[in-house]
Amino acid sequence: MKEMTPLEEIRHSAAHVLATAVLRLFPDAKLDIGPPTESGFYYDFDLDHTFTMEDLEKIEAEMAKVIKENQRFERFESTREEAEKLIRERGQERYKLGRLADIPEGDPISFYRNGEFVDLCAGTHVNYTKKIKAFKLLNIAGAYHRGDEKNKQLQRIYGTAYPTKDELQQHMDRLEEARKRDHRKLGRELQLFHIDEAVGQGLVLWTARGSIIRQELQTFIAEELRKQGYAQVFTPHIGKLGLYRTSGHFPYYKESQFTPVIERDSLDELASEGCSCADLSNRLDSGQVDGYLLKPMNCPMHIKIFDSQPHSYRDLPIRLAEFGTVYRWEQSGELNGLTRVRGFTQDDAHIFCTEEQVEAEIQGCLDLVKTVFSTLGMSDYRVRIGLRDPEDRKSVV
Repeated sequence: MKEMTPLEEIRHSAAHVLATAVLRLFPDAKLDIGPPTESGFYYDFDLDHTFTMEDLEKIEAEMAKVIKENQRFERFESTREEAEKLIRERGQERYKLGRLADIPEGDPISFYRNGEFVDLCAGTHVNYTKKIKAFKLLNIAGAYHRGDEKNKQLQRIYGTAYPTKDELQQHMDRLEEARKRDHRKLGRELQLFHIDEAVGQGLVLWTARGSIIRQELQTFIAEELRKQGYAQVFTPHIGKLGLYRTSGHFPYYKESQFTPVIERDSLDELASEGCSCADLSNRLDSGQVDGYLLKPMNCPMHIKIFDSQPHSYRDLPIRLAEFGTVYRWEQSGELNGLTRVRGFTQDDAHIFCTEEQVEAEIQGCLDLVKTVFSTLGMSDYRVRIGLRDPEDRKSVV
């Protein structure tokens, strides 16, 4: 059982109170998950009725009733068979049985009960609902079950909770200030960029005004890169699928990539064989069919540039940088202005060095980040350095 901070416990408990209230008002709702988050909490629901902002007001009022009832959060464990029976009895098998199956054999299976509400949950929670002193439901969004767009889209209700009403009000004030400065609002009002459905979701059109800002920023960063000894390179927007098989980007990240482009001759041949979509996908994954991929990463092409000629250890470090445009198949519900898009240009770099040079190169990268961010007046940020995880082919942290 993962121990939570006191604030996480308040928010996790608020998520259960949210689900309690929703089931009271909408008994046909099917539940998925409701975790705490860095800024609040949410719960995902499957319901034929589409939630409205007016519904949120009613749900908030019902949540206040649940909190006033001062229901106790009680934890109890069960066998897998007992858990399955309980879930079915409560009519929540549609998603909860899948979540039950996620629990490894041998791990404890626990539920939490508050009042009439019972939920499969590892915890932890506050002792009583009255410990939730200040909460607010914020908005409604769509969210695919398990984050997979092949699954049904559920309705996600977001909220937040704090230990005191003053802290909640401070948070709401910050949200209001952020709304005034929302880059999507400012981008439209100042005519900096445009996203057009005819072009495609998540594909940004930079206007003449926006292009000035982008070019100035790029010129500034390029000069800082030059000072640190980086050489600028350019690579194409598309590359052979085999290159990304070698690098591991395909098929391990294929759910986040655009569908490969297949050469016309190969496509005609597959069509003549009556190849199904599922068979084609399997052949692409296994390498039986080749093609091209819109570039999801610059890494393999930078490595090919480095590998294009022999190098002595005396040449190292070699630092290659590119303002490279890459393409990711983000789910439509996750797209958000310029912060979550399907095509973007990143200041990307790769350093080829000896083991003895790694420490100094990492420090150089950190210095570059600090220089750029401090110049732009950005002080609230974190830098994360990841190392290769030999147990996980998709993670470097």
